[in-house]
Amino acid sequence: MPPIKALLQIYRLAVLVAIAWLVRGHHERLRVQGDWPLTVAEVRVFLKDAHRLRVDPGPRGGLEVLDASGARIGYAVRTMPDSRGITGYSGPSDVLGVFDAGDKAVGVAIRHSYDTPSHVEDVRMDFLFMERWNGRSWDEIAAITDLAAAGIYGVSGATRTSEAVAKSLSHRLAVAEGREGLERRLSFGWRDAALVAFLGLGCLFAFWKAKRFQRWRWVYSVATIAGLGLWFGDLLAQSLLAGWTESRVPWEATPGLVLLVAAAFLVPWSTGQPVYCQFICPHGNLQRWAMKVLPARWKRPLPDDGKWAARWVPPMLLAGVLGVSFLRLDFDLAGIEPFDAYLLKSAGLATIVVALAGLAVSLYFPMAYCKFGCPTGWLLEFVRKRLGKDRFSERDWIGLGLLAVAGGLYWIPVGFFLG
Repeated sequence: MPPIKALLQIYRLAVLVAIAWLVRGHHERLRVQGDWPLTVAEVRVFLKDAHRLRVDPGPRGGLEVLDASGARIGYAVRTMPDSRGITGYSGPSDVLGVFDAGDKAVGVAIRHSYDTPSHVEDVRMDFLFMERWNGRSWDEIAAITDLAAAGIYGVSGATRTSEAVAKSLSHRLAVAEGREGLERRLSFGWRDAALVAFLGLGCLFAFWKAKRFQRWRWVYSVATIAGLGLWFGDLLAQSLLAGWTESRVPWEATPGLVLLVAAAFLVPWSTGQPVYCQFICPHGNLQRWAMKVLPARWKRPLPDDGKWAARWVPPMLLAGVLGVSFLRLDFDLAGIEPFDAYLLKSAGLATIVVALAGLAVSLYFPMAYCKFGCPTGWLLEFVRKRLGKDRFSERDWIGLGLLAVAGGLYWIPVGFFLG
């Protein structure tokens, strides 16, 4: 590779790494300098006579709940920061556990979460899951190492988020009792194996051009839509990338998904082959099937004026993602892309509208969403190695601009974000 091309490739990857570093550093700074202390109002939901909270200096590190007369009527504990390393789909959750005077659980609530908002809301609204803890003793919850054996099962459509909530609470109580709690160890299950299989087959279709093999691509395309999309719901999205950047990459809990995400960036960066966008992405494959619905004579190229305006949509969305992340705005990033629409049981209205609108436009303007509307696809294209002549282009200037936005938001005083 000529030196200039090599430097450009390093520059493009460095831009994304620098932005991720700024986002991560900002959220670490917020966790240290600004947090969400427990309030009496939160505890009163479960203990109606709660009047005051008193810090417990003992090893439990929670709060004693006192009534108006000063008598101890219960105990409250939050899972942050001890369980910060336990992440769901895209981040950790701060969980409140409230116990009565006899150390029996009377209520659990999700106080704040870095996970995908729609998934968190599904867990909050699943009262069977949220009330599964009631009546269990502190010691019983602290001793849980196998959720299924304890009769605790994930919420459909938000399995990883709900399991992370459960593990966070158990881990927090175990730490308070001087136990290690749930270990962070590599767990490679059948779901991870399936994700690796999807990735491996996608790479084969990308690099092995034998006709007898390529003729099966349509089967793989349907499988990604049905399996990777509608069944698993494991698609690259800004909500996922932002959550991992703000908290941590859950390599031990979801190694298959981590490998898929890493390959989605590194394969095009090193080889120039857009393997995820072109072969693996369920929404991209669904658009290719949508192209076959109408006759070719009905298809239209996007006008030049339309292309000029449309190509700014992804970077503007990415700038918005940075704003949401740095300013901690109450906004579900899943709504700006169509990928959460594949989680049929928990999909929000916004992501469904984006998905259907993108497919409708693709009927007349082939692959319009992939080319002009997808912020995640823009990032993958940004780092992709140019196989022909390469130069510092408009896309590189935009990447530098996004880095400047992240840098500006990072250096705003922390007090601005904390109000």
